[in-house]
Amino acid sequence: TFLTCDKPQNHNREHRIMLNWGQWWDQHIQEMILLPKRSHEEFKSCNPEVLWMYLTSQHDWLNICSWIEESQPHSHTSFQQANWPSVTPDIIDQNTLCSSYMRNEILDKLARNGIFVPSEQDDFELLLLRLIHIGGVMQNPHPVSKYNTASGLDFHSHFILYCLERSLQHLLYTYLDYYSLTPSNCPILDKKELHEAHPWFEFLVQCRGVASNPRDPKMMFQASLANAQILIPSNQASVSSMLLEGHTLLALATIMCAPGGIDQVLQNEDTEKPLKKVDPQLLKMALTPYPKLKAALFPQNTSHGILPPDISLYHLMQSLAPFDPTKLFGWQSSNTLAIADISSDLPHFSSPDLVNKYAIMERLDFSYYLHHGRPSFAFGTFLVQQLAKSKSPKQLIQQAGDEAYALALSFFYIPSIGAACICFLELLGLDSLKLRVDIKAANIIWNFKSRNEDSQHNLIRESLVEKLTKLVDGEKTAAAEVLISLEEAFWDKIEHQEIKKTSSDSRRQWSLVMQFCKLHDIKLSTSYLKECARSNDWLQFIIQTQMYSYQIDEVISILQDFTPILQDHLMLAFENLQRSCCDTGNHHINHTSSLKTEHRQSEHTSDLFQILLCCQESPNPGCYLLAEGVRHHAPFLSVLAACFQDANIIHCLCVWIITSVDNVTAAEATNHIQGSVENHKWDLHDLSIIWKMFLRRQKSKTLMNGFQLFLKDSPLLHMLEMYELCMDYKKYNEAKTKLHNFQTSLANVSRYKPTPSVMSVPWLESQAFFLLELMMQQCRTQYELGKLLQLFADTDKLLPDGPDVKKLCALSQILKDSSISINRSILTSYDTEHFQNECRSILEQLQERGLFSLARKVAELAELPVDSVVIQEVLQDLHLLKRIGQWHQKQTRIDFWKKCHDSFMKNSISNKAASDFFLAQANIVSESSADEKVNNIMEKHLLLTLAGHWLAQSDSVALDKLEEIEKQIWLCCIAQQTLNRDDGLVKSRFSHQVSVSGELSFDNLAKEFSFSKLTALNTSKYLQLDGLAFQDMSENMLGKAEVESLSFLIGRLLDEGSIHEASRVCQYFHFYSRDVSLVLHCRALASGEADLNNLHPDVRAILLVGDTADEKDTPQSRRLQSTSSIENWSHVLAPSPDDLVISSLRTLIDECVHGRNYCRQVLCLYELSKELNCSYGEISAHDSEKVLRAILSSQQPDRCKKAQVFITTQGLRSETVAELVAEEIMQELLVSSERKGQKQIVNPANETQAFLELAKLCKDHTLVGMKLLDKISSVPRGELSCTTELLILAHNCFSLTCHMEGIIRVLQTARLLTEEHLAPSEEYGLVVRLLTGIGRYNEMTYIFDLLHEKHYFEVLMRKKLDPSGTLKTALLDYIKRCRPGDSEKHNMIALCFSMCREIGENHEAAACIQLKLIESQPWVGFGAELTLLTWGEGK
Repeated sequence: TFLTCDKPQNHNREHRIMLNWGQWWDQHIQEMILLPKRSHEEFKSCNPEVLWMYLTSQHDWLNICSWIEESQPHSHTSFQQANWPSVTPDIIDQNTLCSSYMRNEILDKLARNGIFVPSEQDDFELLLLRLIHIGGVMQNPHPVSKYNTASGLDFHSHFILYCLERSLQHLLYTYLDYYSLTPSNCPILDKKELHEAHPWFEFLVQCRGVASNPRDPKMMFQASLANAQILIPSNQASVSSMLLEGHTLLALATIMCAPGGIDQVLQNEDTEKPLKKVDPQLLKMALTPYPKLKAALFPQNTSHGILPPDISLYHLMQSLAPFDPTKLFGWQSSNTLAIADISSDLPHFSSPDLVNKYAIMERLDFSYYLHHGRPSFAFGTFLVQQLAKSKSPKQLIQQAGDEAYALALSFFYIPSIGAACICFLELLGLDSLKLRVDIKAANIIWNFKSRNEDSQHNLIRESLVEKLTKLVDGEKTAAAEVLISLEEAFWDKIEHQEIKKTSSDSRRQWSLVMQFCKLHDIKLSTSYLKECARSNDWLQFIIQTQMYSYQIDEVISILQDFTPILQDHLMLAFENLQRSCCDTGNHHINHTSSLKTEHRQSEHTSDLFQILLCCQESPNPGCYLLAEGVRHHAPFLSVLAACFQDANIIHCLCVWIITSVDNVTAAEATNHIQGSVENHKWDLHDLSIIWKMFLRRQKSKTLMNGFQLFLKDSPLLHMLEMYELCMDYKKYNEAKTKLHNFQTSLANVSRYKPTPSVMSVPWLESQAFFLLELMMQQCRTQYELGKLLQLFADTDKLLPDGPDVKKLCALSQILKDSSISINRSILTSYDTEHFQNECRSILEQLQERGLFSLARKVAELAELPVDSVVIQEVLQDLHLLKRIGQWHQKQTRIDFWKKCHDSFMKNSISNKAASDFFLAQANIVSESSADEKVNNIMEKHLLLTLAGHWLAQSDSVALDKLEEIEKQIWLCCIAQQTLNRDDGLVKSRFSHQVSVSGELSFDNLAKEFSFSKLTALNTSKYLQLDGLAFQDMSENMLGKAEVESLSFLIGRLLDEGSIHEASRVCQYFHFYSRDVSLVLHCRALASGEADLNNLHPDVRAILLVGDTADEKDTPQSRRLQSTSSIENWSHVLAPSPDDLVISSLRTLIDECVHGRNYCRQVLCLYELSKELNCSYGEISAHDSEKVLRAILSSQQPDRCKKAQVFITTQGLRSETVAELVAEEIMQELLVSSERKGQKQIVNPANETQAFLELAKLCKDHTLVGMKLLDKISSVPRGELSCTTELLILAHNCFSLTCHMEGIIRVLQTARLLTEEHLAPSEEYGLVVRLLTGIGRYNEMTYIFDLLHEKHYFEVLMRKKLDPSGTLKTALLDYIKRCRPGDSEKHNMIALCFSMCREIGENHEAAACIQLKLIESQPWVGFGAELTLLTWGEGK
């Protein structure tokens, strides 16, 4: 699977996930996805917008509250460590992702802190709605302290406009009074446009002005004008307009309120204020209907209508008793009659003096406020005035309730009074149902009678009120009279609604009549029953009788209105009901009967209504219904039982389920119950048993219906729906949605602590897991099982303790196109071992069918080895080749075995399985009889080699098995060599027999996979003399021809240096080889393992003969015998003549026929150990490269000769030698550079020659040059001398082999070094060294240019700088080509290098030029001759 693709195993399937859709997320979404991984401490550094979106989307109320509290302006966290980032109202307004309920809660909390979001501030109605949630607009201090609209209005102004638009006069007055708003502190109150548009607004403002300043007559005058404006909306209010509109008395009253009184108005003293200016003629005309008043104001003896100054209106009012001007109008300055001590304030109803003198004080009780529709004031007044002082509060409360009841009925036609009284009763804690029913009934009667008698409304209302008031005293006669009127009004209402009289809607409305009867304890009305009987509607008839428990006699008497057939049926039904009622009545009468008798009576109760009646009398109605439901097999009784408040839902659900199925299923579901099923207390354990049993019987529909009825929010309902979609409808996509819904619902349940009646999360998970496992077992086909496993695999953490659905799904996907099915037993008892066993069984079936690719996938899925699969696949290919007749071809078999090896490597099968396979095939080859015997032997040789090759790669190598396989291989080699000798074909071992087409042979592959060089085999024990077989001890295990072949093959091994293998072969066959014995004795003598005195007699005899021959031979003859440079090692190291070991080694080398080169290596290492003062064992244990490095760094004069001999004897590769030589040269150059600094080397030619000798140790000089160039990059910075010498040596190496690519590379590097390092550092000595060392002057003329430009050209003229003499020629050639006019430098070079001929030629050329110049000039007499003569003398 994708989740395990990182394990170290081969996967044939590619797993790809498209993640490019993530790049389309914006930054906020990306941050919000990562937020759940962050700790709470990291929240303060988050983006506040993203964090707010995340918290609100998760409905994290606690963290939201914490953040809001910290963000308050008065919060103390600003001085401490902040836990949250700063948040603004804009962020809250635009990034809240929670539900509308939580959003309102958040905005309410913010509003209580004085914070409002911009969207609500822009919409004033939303802002008012928010203020209602937090206490309203009238609070102290103001809830919206900072508020300004786009037009510049503050909150007060906006609210005033809001009230004006909706004519909310009382609210506006209260608001202005609460905040004491006046035109001085709220300019909008004095806005003329508003006054003109809303005249009542101006009047309201002016009245408030009078109340705030009662002594100012101007305020009263303005208030009077505002009042007149309401009456005259068409014109501007003034005294004149009032007179013109006919409001004469209003005008006079307004004049009385004007400053100065009527005198000032009539005398036109205030001309600047036209509102109070009155034309006397207009006033005289207006007073025509009032002649006495006109005569008083306008006496006949006045001129021009002007009153005499000594008489005023107050003089005229002296004769009017009610208006004594001496005591009144003291606030008018024109009233000269007023007594001085009279108050000068404008009189008003709240004036304390007037109230104390003239007011009639009356205490307002709660009935007053109820009459005005103010229940809260009424309740408060009742508490303060009466209840707080009462000693019998219950009686007082009941009395107040009766008074409110009577008041409501007296004014039933006024909704505000009725509503206030109902609210008052509720506040008192009394039941208001009776009052509500009576008011509604009274209004129905009133509407009916007022509609029929239009002219007598008052009489009808008074008559009805009289009857209703009698209901307060509980008069049954009055209630009966009202009932008759109510029935008549009800049927009239039904007719006007045009609905059927016996319909359900009509029955619901009829409940008002029935409630009226019950509340007033009068006989139930049968009007509806009679109507049902007349309409033959028996169903509504029965429902009504059972619902309101009519007496049997009343019901039977009404049955006569039904048709005869229905009458007979209903008579029989009600006779049964009558008998049941009689039994019940007897039960009620006999109060001393026991519970057993009651239970016994209920057992015989089969009538539904009787059960319902009995359950009401039971102390636990819900349990009674459940018991009856089990007894009568009635599931709907459990539904009714669940309606009780304290019902156990689990109990109800279990009863419903077992009563909804047949008796057999119900018996099986209740089989575990020991006692009575009816009285059993059902719990989650019982529900779990029912759940499992019903699902096993595939009755999920019953479970689903039960959960939908009782636990519609349970997560298990999603599981049942998923079960139905999968098992019945095969809608797996929809089932996946249900499965996700289950997980979400389960997560929500886990957040809350479950109550005892709610299913716990572990229980829910247990039932869900059972359902999922059962679904897999109930699948009828492999297709259904595959789809189901795919559904489960796509959901994370679905079955944590169950089967691994991901692996099972993958297995199903692998087998979907095959006929092999998964054993269902693995689904019930799943573990890793069972899964692997099942996969092994499937592997066997797949292999039998030849489906190896599927088998490989199954093995990979189960983490099983694919050894058997790969081997069986290979064997199938082998049988196919044999069947089609291609196996007899040699090349086919070679390719097949190579393919087998590659397949084993690709599939990473175990080493043992591969080895056993090749070994088994080798045995088959050996048993078969083929015509080509040699090919069979070679094929067996190859298979044995492959078997050993795989076995050698095991972690713990079995040496005995490897030795046995190697022995079998050598038997094949001996047989092959014997056959070749018989055929006259003597070929070298493992020769590469390549055909024209390039195809390999058996021997080629055997050479490729040979394991003879394995370290585990090539141990020192095979080089010990103890296991060596001598001639007198050897056993003849082979035939004569085979012994000869073996001797030949061992000799070839010794020549190749395979001493370990040769020794092993001798031990395998107990074979004595004289050369092997000599080689091993050489090694034993050199290493000190053997002493000269303890050697085998045969070897001592050889050494004794050798010593005798040495005494006879002269040194000259000895040197003649040692013509090889390798054998002249003694001359190099000059060994001591007393060293008997060296002489013995030489003797044994001379006696060896095969393996002489190895013996020479032993001798070389032995003498080198003496030179380096270490043992042979130590130096032989070291790597050859390490030994060679020690020789090269010894700094001895003859190190090159020693190194050359060591390289030759050890057979080191050219690449290794080149690397070591280049490293040694670089190190010596660095040491020399540190010793001499950056100065030029004293004798660079000699030192270069020494390094060149080192470079010649490698046969491939080009390789040495390349290694030297590669070393330049590792030279420390600043070591320019070392870099220069490395380039020179590399050039010399390339020059030896004429390697043009290397030379070009050196020249390019030299130019780069000169231009970027030497010239900037002014290392001109190294520049000259580089030039002369490389010596390619034509290609390096840039150096000549550089030296000439920097005036260092003379450096090139030093002596001994160019022993070869090529430099001077190059310099002269450079001057001729590049500096032809510089004769001075030409002569200087010629003189420096004693080039007289070049100097003479230069002078001769100059003279010729001068002669030509003279010839070209005209002769001018003596002057010319003198010039010529002078020139000649100079010459």
